[in-house]
Amino acid sequence: MSPTGDDTGASSVPDASDEFAFRQQVDRVVDEKRRALADPGPSWREWWFHSGSKWYVGLAFLIFDVWVVGFGLEIGLLSVAIGLFVLALYGEFLLYRYLYYEPEIDVTGPRTPFRRTWYRPVEYGRWTAEGEVLRAGGTVVVPDDGPDPKEFL
Repeated sequence: MSPTGDDTGASSVPDASDEFAFRQQVDRVVDEKRRALADPGPSWREWWFHSGSKWYVGLAFLIFDVWVVGFGLEIGLLSVAIGLFVLALYGEFLLYRYLYYEPEIDVTGPRTPFRRTWYRPVEYGRWTAEGEVLRAGGTVVVPDDGPDPKEFL
């Protein structure tokens, strides 16, 4: 057994390069904490409604579709199951667009005023950042001129 009390034979005195690497790591963590406190990013509510809930809404749609088809098959009518499934898909499509619709930014040509259609129930989705701006009374700035967004991808 070594005099330091361990069987590895390693010295208990830290190496200068190890100490320097540790200090750099601590400084990096402190800098990350400072930046996170200065700009914390979106709140939990914003994160949930803008991106986090999309997966759960999709999962709820899947569960509802299985219930609808199961109900149609349980009563023994395949045509009812298919018809209810088609209606459910259309309703889910409209609900998803109502919650999360964001129009294409790189659409060229003059923009026409918003008109509701059978596939576009709202100008911007209710759970999008643009939708919140519109409901608060602001206006969404759409770039008319400028660089082509496709050039940066």
